[in-house]
Amino acid sequence: MNIRVAITVLLAAATLPAAAQDSSIDDLVARARKRDAEAEYTLGMRAYEGRGVPRDAGQALRLMERAAKRGHLEAQNAFGFFLQHGIGTAADPVRAREWYETAAARGHARAQVNLGWLHEQGLGTERAPALALEWYRKAAVLGLAEGDYNTANLLESGAGAAPDFTAAAAAYERAARKKFAPADYRLGRMVEQGRAPASEYGNALARYRSAARAGLADAQFAAARLLLDGGGTANAREALEWLQQAARQEHAPSRAMLADAAGQYRIALQLAADSSGAAQAVTWLRRAAEQGYRDAQLRLAIALEEGRGTASDPAQAASWYVKAADAGEADAFYRLALLYDEGIGVPRDTVKARDLLGQAMELGHERAREHVTRLLGRGFPSLDGGDPFKGMR
Repeated sequence: MNIRVAITVLLAAATLPAAAQDSSIDDLVARARKRDAEAEYTLGMRAYEGRGVPRDAGQALRLMERAAKRGHLEAQNAFGFFLQHGIGTAADPVRAREWYETAAARGHARAQVNLGWLHEQGLGTERAPALALEWYRKAAVLGLAEGDYNTANLLESGAGAAPDFTAAAAAYERAARKKFAPADYRLGRMVEQGRAPASEYGNALARYRSAARAGLADAQFAAARLLLDGGGTANAREALEWLQQAARQEHAPSRAMLADAAGQYRIALQLAADSSGAAQAVTWLRRAAEQGYRDAQLRLAIALEEGRGTASDPAQAASWYVKAADAGEADAFYRLALLYDEGIGVPRDTVKARDLLGQAMELGHERAREHVTRLLGRGFPSLDGGDPFKGMR
């Protein structure tokens, strides 16, 4: 019998004791040949995980079945998992349910959760949320966080009955105390939606942060969203870190926010709330501006002109004012006119300045008319020798 083989999928639920991990392959083979169920289970898991042996799903399945039939409790749950997910064989949820039932009846908490899931989803049996809830609660009593978490999911959704938000929140809290990150996230969501009291469970951001620190991308995004709503440079920096962590996990909403010009502009404004974030804000303004976001183009031009978070560069500022003006931004026309009037970053050209002020006035810019008046006070003639505001009303 060739047992130096394994499978392609990770069964997170099943772990080996340290003694089994340290056993040599040859010793395990010798014991398995003597029908030692523990050795068969251990070899099956090694073949499944590819730990110390090549992966082979079929071999893992055969070894797990042998151990399960000899009454090995972990093997019975693992064999049910293999059958449910088609590991080493075609998926067979009916047989999977039978093996989960065997292990669950013997008090295996994870088998109870797995069995509850089959009843909840109607896999290998009729859909029965109430029966699923019973199995989840049994697993929870045995201390399995997923038992509390799945219980909470069913109670929150009201599958097969009316939602019970009070009981759901309490079950999420029990799972969260067992360091189950998804429970913190879901409880935070309930608090944010007003379905669970913050006075009892803490604020939503604290829950999201807890799950985010555990690496849950949905929680990282949710924390970032609330932080951006809260304003302030420190919040923006933390939000940006969470979004970037989630994006590295291929989290689509986080990637979209980081890539979207409006999102980039929003981040930039918040970073610029105090001077310590000005330089970082310029980076995000530039990203949004380069995507043609008009407001970002204007803000970037102002930062470049005034040296906010970057070296002053009036010439580059003028080029961004032009882009924003082309997009119809009145303040860009006005500010560009001031540069031409003074010859800052561009050749001095008072006629061009007047024309730009006129365009700003047509777009309703309140300070443009005032500036034209100042130009006239300096002896600047109108282009047609008549009303200097002709065509600007």
